[in-house]
Amino acid sequence: MTKSTLSERNFTPTSLHRTITTNIDQFGDITAVRYRDTTYSYRDLLVLSSQLRELIQAKGGIQDNVPVLTCSRSPLFANLFNLLLGIEGITYEPLSLNEPFDRAIAKASKWQHFILLTDTQTEADLSAISTRASLTLIADEDLSYRAHSRPENAGENHLSLNECVYILSTSGSTGVPKSVPIKRHNLDAYLSAATGFFDVKHDEHFSVIHDVCFDFNIHELYLPIHNHGCLCIADKSDLLSPATVSKFVERHGITFWSCVPSFINHLDHLRKYNSHTFNRIRKTMICGEALTLVIQQAWRALAPNSQIFNLYGPTECTVSVSGKDVTHPQEGDVRHGVLTIGDAWDNTQFYVLNEGHISHEGRGELLVGGPQVFDGYFREGRVCREKLVEEPQTGQLLYRTGDNVELSPTKPNHYLGRGDDQLQIRGHRTQKNEILHLICQTIPCSNLAVVEKNSRNGTTVGIVLFISGENLQEVDIRRRLAATLPSYALPLKINIGPLPMNKNMKIDHKKLYAHVNPEAETS
Repeated sequence: MTKSTLSERNFTPTSLHRTITTNIDQFGDITAVRYRDTTYSYRDLLVLSSQLRELIQAKGGIQDNVPVLTCSRSPLFANLFNLLLGIEGITYEPLSLNEPFDRAIAKASKWQHFILLTDTQTEADLSAISTRASLTLIADEDLSYRAHSRPENAGENHLSLNECVYILSTSGSTGVPKSVPIKRHNLDAYLSAATGFFDVKHDEHFSVIHDVCFDFNIHELYLPIHNHGCLCIADKSDLLSPATVSKFVERHGITFWSCVPSFINHLDHLRKYNSHTFNRIRKTMICGEALTLVIQQAWRALAPNSQIFNLYGPTECTVSVSGKDVTHPQEGDVRHGVLTIGDAWDNTQFYVLNEGHISHEGRGELLVGGPQVFDGYFREGRVCREKLVEEPQTGQLLYRTGDNVELSPTKPNHYLGRGDDQLQIRGHRTQKNEILHLICQTIPCSNLAVVEKNSRNGTTVGIVLFISGENLQEVDIRRRLAATLPSYALPLKINIGPLPMNKNMKIDHKKLYAHVNPEAETS
């Protein structure tokens, strides 16, 4: 039996494809994508996406359950590849060279059959992955493609990609990334809810500053296209300093800004460069970490004409599922210096799990239900639903977020912290166990611990590594970890020597935490 291809069965356009084609007369010639001096119109996007689909078909077909892995050093191509595939409904999984290469290899290794899409600038870096691909497409600067086919690599994947748009990886306690598949109906539900929540206009210019493997990037790519706005892609050089960020915002006329709270600390110095840089910004989406009042006030000073929205949502729920306009916080919006996560969107239901009981209010672990919730992780040839539970009355699958919250029908909802050892560093979620696992594989040691370093406003700014063993040198440790850990997980400080033990002869994590965070209150 031969595998079916899109050319052999009816091609079902995605909602994004239909949106562009339906409005092509009105919006076809306006700019959809900007990067430096390069622009693409909506008409260009349709041409480029259909050409890419036809090329893949001509080189062997877009087969059931065969994803396209994308990777590029160019911010333009890294984003554009994913956008074109998303418009055509071709399942993709982004790889990033901003993360340890072993992580990219691990993502590719779960597939027996995949297509690799890259460019001439990145091709040489991906030889370890391209040799396993059944088809490799290499784009030049004009988006003309060369192709390398390896039919002998066309094995059989056991993971179903039916209706799947993209796959992102999130952290896991085993040190192995968990693959999160998001389907068409998940993404459509997000785009519809976010459009209504933000009241998006077609003339918005959206910032695109996040890595393609971060779920924030999904918002940056697809919400503009869904609403005929313009997505403005930042180059790495645009984000080097407050001055370069200022120039990026001014050059592209950004009106819709998105970032994690930590980035605002970085931007707070912008006022000494140009106090009017962000005046044109009308809307700001902040997500990925707890938003403190201190950071909200800093952004209010930088962008005085912008509405400020605080959002909440994990990767497994397609970016964001709740939020509130916190431009002018109301009574009850702030607790212990942290702003409310807002109410669940109209298409989403919030519950709390407390001692096995599920309810609509009170304190406990947050459960999320609705069309944005994924079906389960990809793992070992099957979908793993370990983080999904059934709502007793309806049987609806609810995602266990691991976040502790307090829900109230009459007061603002509040985030109370993690229920496990997961950290959020500069918007990236990572498990302490994952960091420990990777360090143990890299550094021979007898004992180690990682402790979060928190700022005075409660935001985790990084980790401190405590490690003991023979012949350990800090320079050597840092060199090895730089090739293993993502940048946000690299230690701020390394302490070499014996670790303190408690009376049970376990590492005294409370003592280490107090050492790293001396200003923290002790219980």
